[in-house]
Amino acid sequence: MSNFFVVLPALSHLQLGKTIFQNGLDHSLNIRKAQPPKVLESEWVSVASFARDNKTGTPLVVDAQTGSWLVACGTWFHQDDYGSGQEQRLLKRYLHVGANQLGQELEGFFVIIVGNSESKEVWIITDIIGSCHAFVRSWKGVLALSNSSLLLGCLDQVTLDPVGCQEFINTGVVYEDRTIYHEVKKLEPGQVYCLREGMKKTQTSYWNITDLSPNSLDNKVAVDRLVDSLVSATKRITQVYPNLVCDLTSGYDSRAVVAAFLNSQSSFSTTVSGEVNSPDVVISSSIAKAFGISHLHMAFDAPLSFQQVKESLRYTDGEYDLIEYSRILRVHQTLSQSYDLSVNGSFGEVARGYWWELLYPSAGKSVPLDAQQIARKRYVTQMVDESFFSQDHRLNLVSHFAHMIQHTNAGLEGCPNTLQMDHAYLRLRMQRWQGKIASSTNQLWPCVSPCMFRSVLEVMLQTSTNFRRRGLFVRQMLETILPQLAEFPLEHGWPAVPVRWNTVHKFWPVPMYFGKKVIDKLASKSGLARGASSTAVSELSMRLRMWKEEEVQDLFASSTLMEEGFIESRALSRFLEQSRTTEFCFDEQWSRLLSLEYAFSTVKQAMKPLPL
Repeated sequence: MSNFFVVLPALSHLQLGKTIFQNGLDHSLNIRKAQPPKVLESEWVSVASFARDNKTGTPLVVDAQTGSWLVACGTWFHQDDYGSGQEQRLLKRYLHVGANQLGQELEGFFVIIVGNSESKEVWIITDIIGSCHAFVRSWKGVLALSNSSLLLGCLDQVTLDPVGCQEFINTGVVYEDRTIYHEVKKLEPGQVYCLREGMKKTQTSYWNITDLSPNSLDNKVAVDRLVDSLVSATKRITQVYPNLVCDLTSGYDSRAVVAAFLNSQSSFSTTVSGEVNSPDVVISSSIAKAFGISHLHMAFDAPLSFQQVKESLRYTDGEYDLIEYSRILRVHQTLSQSYDLSVNGSFGEVARGYWWELLYPSAGKSVPLDAQQIARKRYVTQMVDESFFSQDHRLNLVSHFAHMIQHTNAGLEGCPNTLQMDHAYLRLRMQRWQGKIASSTNQLWPCVSPCMFRSVLEVMLQTSTNFRRRGLFVRQMLETILPQLAEFPLEHGWPAVPVRWNTVHKFWPVPMYFGKKVIDKLASKSGLARGASSTAVSELSMRLRMWKEEEVQDLFASSTLMEEGFIESRALSRFLEQSRTTEFCFDEQWSRLLSLEYAFSTVKQAMKPLPL
């Protein structure tokens, strides 16, 4: 539920600050069932740090001479080749150079909180993507900080945010600085915050995509830079976490990360999840065998109970589908018993110009994005039932997301549209979707992607448009770093090597693959689409099985959401009644509704209104 909790009161609100801090400790112990935290209390600030489930991380360290302290959440690395576990050294570096310079020297997935006892200021540094989530809640004269929005929601009376809740129920993600609670906000990425006496004093950006030079790297220079930065990142990770396990699928991104680990001669294992005959499992197993890598196939066939689903709340805060994360959690709980760190290839898709197909034929030109098109084709992609949101609060989802894209990219209109797309993708999609998964997993054990290291990501973002298209950049990188690995087929049958006259014969599955996509699309439009997928069948059986559990029935029967002003009670009752049938077709929306209902009911039961 929480790795850190900080309360910063003004001098005139010390008692309120103490009450809020004690309430937060009680909620953390009761809801998370956490071990007692490390606590430091003074007149001007109170701070608590909680270990992960595997008993690592988030130490609270204090400088003996100044009394200043530091809490580091996530998986961080310093440019001088040290990282998580050496927080005392990081604190000394802060005391020497300050927070703004320290932000420039860090990489990885992190939130760093420093208390300066001399100035009585709290400094916060967020990673450049904002993937490691941190939240703030304020009262008159008091600020509370935590990486758990659920914890902050429990501290006092709270109301649901109609916009955040609709985003979550309809798409599975909460965006921008919102949470599902109106009173709790997320901290922004790439920032240095200074807080003092219960309020924000300053906020400074230490990383901005406009500081980069798009299209400044090309061909061999870009490949060499990516190889060097990725290999360097894997070496730094291994120095801090020598016993790690790395995701390996049939795609580009995990393969690039594995290639970098092999090139750096690091010791590591790999893992894959899925059905035994799936391309991910078959291809990853072949790769691991060829290179002598210890490889684990994770498969869980046993159905989930609602008790297991509820367990996910203390990891996700209810801002990720609890049923979906329960499946992820089972994998990580097993892996965390044998390894110290989970590595994945997230952000590797940036090197391949992710979502750029929507920009053609104008990719690379300095023209504004078509925000409506991007919203419709990449953010509002699922069929949903919006009837239970009141007319006064109901969002036009396409217009809502189009506005977000425009707002996020304000000031970038003169940049290449490819850079604009990258920026929107990182600031919206990856910060809140990938970041929520990673932040949830960080409650259990450390996780990181070398592709989100600043040194790696900046190479990708500055590589030319033409070289990043159609995966050429990554293909050439793989062929350069480890040719044998590039020869293995990808998910659809062709290899990860560049297309040349002497390799073109290896791409014979390409026309078959795209032909099948065209046929499937035409069939879908004509109403002749194939039967339900195995995923859809699985979701159907999961929903009906959940409905058989008495606790789920009671939860919806005493719905706390129906008390909220943006919910139409009759329409919600009708939606829930229809969800008990096999003909119901909004399984994912139902699952998120269950997640929100359970999260909000937990908060309402736990919260104690403050005597303000």
